[in-house]
Formats: sequence, C-alpha cells, structure tokens
Amino acid sequence: MNKTILYRTINTSRFILLLVPLWLACGAPKNYLSPEGPKFTHNYVREPHIASDTLKVITFNIKFARKIQQAIEDLKTIPELQAPDIILLQEMDEAGTDSIAKSLKFNYIYYPATVHPQSDRNFGNAILSRWPIHNYKKILLPYEPPLAKTKRIAVSSYISHPKLELLVYSVHTATAIISAKKRLEQSDSLLHSISEEHDNIIIGGDFNTVFSKNVRDLEEIFSKNGFFRASRDAGTTVRWNFLNFTMDHLFVKGLDFIAAGTTETGASDHKPIWVWLKIPKHVVF
Repeated sequence: MNKTILYRTINTSRFILLLVPLWLACGAPKNYLSPEGPKFTHNYVREPHIASDTLKVITFNIKFARKIQQAIEDLKTIPELQAPDIILLQEMDEAGTDSIAKSLKFNYIYYPATVHPQSDRNFGNAILSRWPIHNYKKILLPYEPPLAKTKRIAVSSYISHPKLELLVYSVHTATAIISAKKRLEQSDSLLHSISEEHDNIIIGGDFNTVFSKNVRDLEEIFSKNGFFRASRDAGTTVRWNFLNFTMDHLFVKGLDFIAAGTTETGASDHKPIWVWLKIPKHVVF
C-alpha cells in the first residue's frame, strides 16, 4: 500500500470513529415531512438599506445553535463578518435564528427539518436578509441515515434587492454516515428543482464533503448547471482534532466574484464563509 492510500485509509478510519458515537447516540427523530412547515419568519428591517452593486454573503453552520450569543458577537465584531447583506445558517432552531435576526435587524425565514435526537430541539436552515424576502420554500432532500433517520432540507426564498431579484438557498446535506454518492444526489436533486428561468442565484451551506474528491464531484455538478464555486479559495471550514475539511461551500450564478475567505470563530466547529459578489454591469435595474 503506497503512502497516499495509507494516509487516506487512516484518515477515513479516524473520521468514521469520530462519527460512530454520534450515530449510536441518535434515537428516532421527529421529522417535519410537510413542505409547508412548520416555518418561522419575521421582518426586523425598519428602514430601507442603501444598496450598492456589491453583495456580502455569509454561510455559517452554528453547531446545534448552541452558542448564539457568541455568534452574534462574532458577526458584529469580526471585520470579515461585519455588515453582511445575506446570511445563510444551518443547524439552527427558531429561537437562535430569531435572536440573530433581531440583533442584526434582518428579515428571516427559518424551516426546521427535524427535532434532532442529539439536541432535542428543532434543527434546520435559515435565510437572513437586509431586504424583503418572499416566496420562501422548504425542499426535502432525498435519503436518510440508516439508523438516525434525520431528514435534511434546503430552504429557499426570493430576496428583493433594490437592483435585482435574487433566488437564495440555505442547504444542509447529510453527513458521511450515508454514502458520498447519495450526498451528491441530494445536491443534484436540489439543482434539478431550480427552473432555468432564474438568472441570479446564490446557494450556500454545509454539504459535508469529507475528501477532496467529494468537493470536486460537487463542484462538477454545480458547474454543469451554470454555477461557479465562489468559495473555492476560501480554505478549509471544519477542524476536528487534527483533521481539516472543506465541508461548507457557496455557489453563485449570474453574479460576479470579488473575494472569499473564512475566519475563526468561537461559536461553532465550522468556520463561517464570507463572499463578496458584484452585480454585473449588464443587469438592467
């Protein structure tokens, strides 16, 4: 066995050992299988925000919504995270989502996917915006882990930016407990649900891509559907002990890329990704 294969085998084994206790601890969840809800939404924006031709988007998995006050502090004080226009959140409950939106004075839509056995609280995705949100949806992703059975979803909404209409998704696919092929099919099913008539789209979240091949495969299916991985050079997003992974991503269509990165935070085991985008000059306002 050559060194590359040996290293990959050791890392895979270590990663599985990290997941097994979590897997075995999971009981039967309460999944929300209706596309209609439950849903939670509120508008905290009181004055119109001055819009420019650039957008700052953050995607952030806040582990089980446990450290919400820390997340709020980080979003307010870490320079790379300050003054975003759109925030995509995963592993959230309704109270944590509302606290962040209220503190930052954002509008939001939140859908839980399940009551997670590890936290015994709602567990889902949210979209926060400085501008009006409407026509929001919950998209049920296929497949569930064989034991835990926890459902995963994407949340979508239209955001009425003063200069264009955006279609935005916050996504959380399954962990490596299910196969890489099935995790990829979850993303593929989401892409197939998007009509070709939409021109300006942002899709971000936790895709649980463990190895570089998983990242390449994910990027390939998005690229085939006209998307660019804006977070490509942002760096790794998860550190577990001595292992680093690039699990979180942000994809865009119809917008120009400026810059992207990650930053350390005390709020989660995931680093938030920040991305600067530009509205193309050919867009007619």
